[in-house]
Amino acid sequence: MRVPLAACLLIGLSACSEPPPDAYVTRTMSATAGEPVGTDARNEACQAQPGRTIAADRPVLRAREVFCGGWTQPAARVLELSGSATEADLDALATSGLWRSWLDQRVACGPPTRTTVTGGGSARLLACTRRAGGWPHVAIVTAGASGPVVADGVATSLPVIERLATGRTGGSGTAAGGGSRSAALELAVARLSADAFGAADVGRYEQLMNLGRDLNQTENFAAAEDAYRAALSVQERVLGRDNPNTAAPMLALAVNLSNQKRLSEAQVLLDRAGTLAPRAADPTMQARVLHYRGLHALNAGDPARAATFLQEAETRYAALAPAASQSQENDTAELLADPVQQSAILGLAEAKRNRAVALSRAGRAQEAAEVVAEGRAVLRRAGLEPNMMVGRALRTEAGADIRLGRTEAAATLLERAAGRFGIAAPGERPEAVTLFLAGQQRLRAGRRTEALAAFRTGAGILRARQIGLPVALVVPYLDALDQEASASPGNAAALRAEMFGAAQLAQRSSTARYVQQASARLGVSEGNPAVQGAVRGLQDADRELRDLFAERDASGANNAALDQRIAAAQQRRAEAESQVAAAAPGYRQLLLAAVDADSVFRALGPQEGMLTMLLGPNNGFVMSVRNGRVDARRIPIGEEAVAALVSRVRRSSEIGAGGVPRFDTEAAQELHNLLVGPLAASLAGTETLVVAPDGPLLALPFGMLLAGPAPAENLVGAPWLVRQFAIVHVPSPQTLVTLRAAGTGSTAPLPYIGFGDFVPPSAAQYARSFPADRCGRDARLATGLGRLPGTRAEVQTSRQLMGAAPDKAILGAEFTIPNMRRQRLDQYRVVHLATHALLPGELSCLPEPSVVASPPGGAPSADPAFLKASEVLDIKMDADLVILSACNTGGPGGEGGGEALSGLARAFFYAGARGLMVTHWAVDDAAAALTVADTLRRQQGGASSAASLRGAQMLILEEAGRSIPAAFAHPYYWAPFVLIGDGRRTGTPGGSAQAPTNGPARL
Repeated sequence: MRVPLAACLLIGLSACSEPPPDAYVTRTMSATAGEPVGTDARNEACQAQPGRTIAADRPVLRAREVFCGGWTQPAARVLELSGSATEADLDALATSGLWRSWLDQRVACGPPTRTTVTGGGSARLLACTRRAGGWPHVAIVTAGASGPVVADGVATSLPVIERLATGRTGGSGTAAGGGSRSAALELAVARLSADAFGAADVGRYEQLMNLGRDLNQTENFAAAEDAYRAALSVQERVLGRDNPNTAAPMLALAVNLSNQKRLSEAQVLLDRAGTLAPRAADPTMQARVLHYRGLHALNAGDPARAATFLQEAETRYAALAPAASQSQENDTAELLADPVQQSAILGLAEAKRNRAVALSRAGRAQEAAEVVAEGRAVLRRAGLEPNMMVGRALRTEAGADIRLGRTEAAATLLERAAGRFGIAAPGERPEAVTLFLAGQQRLRAGRRTEALAAFRTGAGILRARQIGLPVALVVPYLDALDQEASASPGNAAALRAEMFGAAQLAQRSSTARYVQQASARLGVSEGNPAVQGAVRGLQDADRELRDLFAERDASGANNAALDQRIAAAQQRRAEAESQVAAAAPGYRQLLLAAVDADSVFRALGPQEGMLTMLLGPNNGFVMSVRNGRVDARRIPIGEEAVAALVSRVRRSSEIGAGGVPRFDTEAAQELHNLLVGPLAASLAGTETLVVAPDGPLLALPFGMLLAGPAPAENLVGAPWLVRQFAIVHVPSPQTLVTLRAAGTGSTAPLPYIGFGDFVPPSAAQYARSFPADRCGRDARLATGLGRLPGTRAEVQTSRQLMGAAPDKAILGAEFTIPNMRRQRLDQYRVVHLATHALLPGELSCLPEPSVVASPPGGAPSADPAFLKASEVLDIKMDADLVILSACNTGGPGGEGGGEALSGLARAFFYAGARGLMVTHWAVDDAAAALTVADTLRRQQGGASSAASLRGAQMLILEEAGRSIPAAFAHPYYWAPFVLIGDGRRTGTPGGSAQAPTNGPARL
């Protein structure tokens, strides 16, 4: 049960990174207009409204809250107390008592300073730092008209606090407004520049931290990363990069990077936070560093080291938690009063739960069960049992039972956990994950009917939310359906169709990350205000729903009215999704959504078939869709074994120091026998085969699979799959359906524009983009991207063939991203990018696929030379074909290149491309120029893009050993190009080596 762990910690700890409901930071401004009270130290207009009272040493005559600059959270709280206000009274209130105790729970203050306020009245000023976030804070005790006044707030609110305390509600900024000058204000300004920050900065920070927590809770780690990175940026801008209180967002960012397996970048942030934590205002920070190091070790596959870190974290949390939370006797009200203690209690419980996971993975299942029970007891004794945390604890306990062989007990616990998630966040990913885990255990126990019920309920959630699960969770669903089809032949057709839809519920982590990054970018894109507004509306609807789930979880009781509000909010989210789809028709390309077999039947032509597959840890499935029927076969080996075969084929296809290697015909034939051969009868009559590969197969051109034996020393005449089919690759079945629903081909007026022969950034520019301390691997990768002089001739030849004007070949130093954007790419039917596409697997500093161009003149770093996949969304296209002729999915970016290419393709589809013609490895210049030119010429003659590419490849194969050397029959020369998406669909699907009638093929 290897589900990511960080969400559970952040649910507990980040929820306590702000004061509880009775503290000022959670109060929102009411709809009632407040009383104007002048401006704060940043000259932002402020209003005062009646506020909540808190426990104080004397009766509270009036409580007011201050809102500044349009911020909806209070910037300050002012309490007017009854009784005398002598010097001794002021000293006592500033140093002890109920109000001071309340203050100390939320901020860390220095000793009070004797000073005066405007008008000369005596006061005590406390310079403080908020424990949550480390923001500068002030508190003041002074004499008012009816008795003492105690107040606290953001440091820049002090002028307003003084006016309320002294009855002078006019004025602005630091102006005294007559009378004696304020010594208290002078002290505050000496500590903090009035221009440094204001209430809006604190509000923005807290909003981002809360958003990150919510996204993390739903296990959307890429989007959570963006939120926490923005929060850290706000804090570093205001407080400084080395302020110890930046450790909080730094840790949250680190663990979300770790959850995405970007381990080296996460480690750098953990180390930085570790040096800052001892000086942070939050006393739990050092415990949290140890806790997050433990989570990181779990993500890195080192459970023994994780358990050590987590046990150390428990010790530190326990030192801060009240003793009552760790004994059978407790006073719940007392435990909930102090936010630091509450955070420590939650941290202690979560650290125990996480340690239980580590122990279970280390083979110590019985001990793990005991530790997770301890964690639940901590929450129970403290009266802190939110459904989400209990659900995760039950899920962890089930994991221990699984390792102890207690399948039935584990399934029961998982079903209970799903019920808890269904209360805390109904219809969200945690509930679906747990239902799939329960289904897996029911299947292992031989209870297939109950297993299918759990799988189908979870699948309904995933489809409704258009989200996916890790492959290992989805394959058991297909196992159950496959078994049921064998047991019930009469229902086999419907069950095979269900298998086709179920397979699409799986997602790979890298693909999910690219899609989430791209989708999130739409909300801040300046290219299309309608899209921006629609996406932000969807984000707001999601946020509203999360808040309602949290409210229901906190209420702990049935609430029909709240359930109705949730149902209404869910309807608003559905409407918001429809508005996004209307504003951006390509938006569906950014969703990891499933389509049913009927949708694919309707999208396919009469001579077309689809082949899709899913590779699990130990086995997989391959499925065909043809003539209104789904067929499926079990793959008897798992992803790792398939990846080994792919690696053998790839290594034997790419040129090395010794030249072109001997091709591994055995591996190519074995892959065919696993993936295509079992469904050959179902695909009979197919001319164009649409392939949706999975995992390592994304990095393999399917046309190079061998349908039969062939001698490696003589590949002329070898039975390649491309001899049978024109092949279209797609990231998913949904991609095909969406592309074909978008309509016919391009209506752009101009035929072609090409870019090539880029000038690489300098070593100094690379060094600024990829700091050696954390991006050394990236730097080595990037500096290996040499110039591609052969692309100059490739672009020029293509331009001439397409009949484009001479200025439509943009080369050398002119090929920059700004210049490319200026070309109005939506005017061209073919866009040719003859340059590197950097397809990272696990990169610290460039975590998304990018197209590389020349840096603009005077660029300080290499950053402007990279067009990231998320930035492609801002480009408007109307292209039948985008050609990327220097991609390499096998390296040097490491594993995951195929997934990265899938993410890049989705971005281009969103931008308006109908197809991408891309390479999978570094190509021979002559063969690449021939393949591109002949493909374009055939397409110009009326053939589809798929048939045109097949025709160009068949031309090389058929002429090998005749007009060109026999060596050209090796896949290194003819196979690297693939078509992703349809491209142009006009013309005969099958294609052949025969050139179109508008001119002979020239070799």
